[in-house]
Amino acid sequence: MISMTKVNGATDPQTVLQWLRQEFDMAEKFVKTVLDGHLGPLLFLLIAFGSPALALCMDNNAEDKGETIESALIKDKGDYGILIDGRRYRTNEATIILDLLGKEIPLCDLPVPCVALVKYKRIKGLDPVCLRIEMRRLLEDSKDKE
Repeated sequence: MISMTKVNGATDPQTVLQWLRQEFDMAEKFVKTVLDGHLGPLLFLLIAFGSPALALCMDNNAEDKGETIESALIKDKGDYGILIDGRRYRTNEATIILDLLGKEIPLCDLPVPCVALVKYKRIKGLDPVCLRIEMRRLLEDSKDKE
C-alpha cells in the first residue's frame, strides 16, 4: 500500500499515482534510450578491447608461477644478472639473493662460481627474471667479482 505523501504539494491519491506513472515512464524511456542507442557500441568496445586485454592478463598469469632450478651452477654475474649454462637470467631490485647463512646480500656480493637454488620467471621474448637465488655451495675458485 502506498502511503500518502506530498507530491508537488498535493496529497490526493490521483496526483500521487499520476506522478509515479510519470516517473516510471521517464525511467523506462531512459533505459530504452540507453539500450537502443548505446548498448551496441558499448558491447562492441567491451568485446574489441576487453578480450585482448583479458587474454594478455591470463597469458601473463600463467607464467607468474615461476620455475626452480634446484642445483644451478652460476658461472658468472654482471650488471645483467647471472649466467647459468650459457643462459642469462636477469636480476632486478625485487630479486632476493641469500648467502650460505640465509642472509640477504646484493648481487655484487654473490661469489661466483657457486651452486644455488634459483627460482625464476619466464617472460616471452626476454631473458628469464630471477625471483630468488639461494646459495647452496661455494666452489674452490669462487670469488666476489663485480
